[in-house]
Amino acid sequence: MYRLYFKKCFPLFILGALISGSCKKELDVPPTTELESNYFENENRVQKGIGSIYASLSNVYGANLGSQVSQNGQTLHPLWLLQGDDLTTSGTTNAEYEAFSGFAPSDGRVGQVWQKFYYLIARANFMLQKLALPEVNEVITTPGLKDINRCEALFLMAYAHYKLWDYFRKAPLQLSRVQSIGEAVLAPSNGFQMLDSAIVDLKEAATLLPTGWDIQNKGRVFKNSAYGLLVKCYVLRACYASEYEGGDKSGDYANAITAFGQISGESTIEGVPFGDNFDYRTENNPESLFEYQASHNQISDNPWLDNDMGGPVGSFGAMYHYFDSHWGNYGCGGGSIGPSPKLRAMFDPQDPRINETFKLAQNVDNVGGKLWWLGTTWDFFDGYIFVKYINGPRGDKYDVDFQIMSSNNPRILRLADVKLAVAEAYLNTGDDVNATKQVNDVRKRSRFSTPDGTESPVPADYGTVTMQNIMDERLFELAGEENIRWSDLRRWHIAGYINLANWTPADFGYPFDPSLFAFDVNRDLLFPIPSSEMNSNPLMMAAGNNPGYN
Repeated sequence: MYRLYFKKCFPLFILGALISGSCKKELDVPPTTELESNYFENENRVQKGIGSIYASLSNVYGANLGSQVSQNGQTLHPLWLLQGDDLTTSGTTNAEYEAFSGFAPSDGRVGQVWQKFYYLIARANFMLQKLALPEVNEVITTPGLKDINRCEALFLMAYAHYKLWDYFRKAPLQLSRVQSIGEAVLAPSNGFQMLDSAIVDLKEAATLLPTGWDIQNKGRVFKNSAYGLLVKCYVLRACYASEYEGGDKSGDYANAITAFGQISGESTIEGVPFGDNFDYRTENNPESLFEYQASHNQISDNPWLDNDMGGPVGSFGAMYHYFDSHWGNYGCGGGSIGPSPKLRAMFDPQDPRINETFKLAQNVDNVGGKLWWLGTTWDFFDGYIFVKYINGPRGDKYDVDFQIMSSNNPRILRLADVKLAVAEAYLNTGDDVNATKQVNDVRKRSRFSTPDGTESPVPADYGTVTMQNIMDERLFELAGEENIRWSDLRRWHIAGYINLANWTPADFGYPFDPSLFAFDVNRDLLFPIPSSEMNSNPLMMAAGNNPGYN
């Protein structure tokens, strides 16, 4: 698995240490650590540099349990899991995210998400700079690998730009390596500028990435990864076409369809049961387009450290205890996250996806008591527990000392998501036949995702689909995954398919006192720009925060 590159990657060159020479010969002491000037001595070192970009995601998906005061060390997931209508909390913990109350630029998680994606961008720019050097090119002897490495960096930077645009809308567009304070102070991007940069990079990446990788490199991005993310970017851009200069709704939908047509047969949902997308035993399967390659040390991991440099100090694992009663979920403030009443009510009980998404807590397989925090009744969410990634043996991949860090890969982009996204494009360009086909493909896969593989009568194929059908199908298929639902609801609101301003707390799946719910459609469609950025970047300060945030 490609995670081996992450575990062994110690990119000291990322620090960009600058050592000045001395005029006194007796002071010419050889450096005791490797410098970027001599690090890239062979092809393997270059691959470790590329691995360091992938590794940046470890601090997004890890536990980060180290700080309980500033929130800077808390798990980041509540920030993007609790806004929307698919998941809810076990009480007032993290209420600022679910109830949209008291959420502010000073929130530690906001600053951390911003910072983590800029870490990734910095590493991508560093490697792009290095790959342009003749002396680095000379050590890459595998034919085509230099171009592939460049496109891996472009893809990962495009992903970060896509997320920053979706979360914050305006953010500095850093397209080169920062080597001075002045280069780090940039004005915020405007309109589609950041999203368009992601699209340009993905289009280049798609041309030169390989169609796939051998087993030792599974998990590295490939052509279909770039085309799949392009579909998502174009559909997102289409929904905001009326908001910014240069918007072209019909053109963006057409481009999404074109990108989808380039996805080759190496990627498919046929023969991939729904539950395989959340099982460590079936990672990087034919449906997967992009996963975070989670792992943990065989001896010990430390979930209290924010670390992606390998070794026995930190962890590359993923954090899933925000869904259960394990003591490690104190990173969520002691609360748990589970299926909302709305999600539970909307599912047809015969849909095979239901038992792969949530079930009664006492019915969750705890692998003979090994996963001791599962398989018992609890008082939250009317007794239900959200089970994607933790459903029985498929979740039995935790570190040996604390059972906090899981090496079950978070699936960031999968083909079913892309098929349902392009269904919107087909429908909005008048191609009802292909729109219906994409949705029915996903529903057919669901029908055959029963425990024994026999066909369920539910969900049946549609004769033709409406936009409401597509929106509902995305909830059933993608509930609780990677901020997908809240991103969907916001873009559908802007596009006019729904009106969040008229939604009640119940529409948002909020199960508590409605008077505590404080959603403001003029404020809460975007995250606030973090105080750390506003205070350190005078150009951002001059531009002001997102609407409604002081």
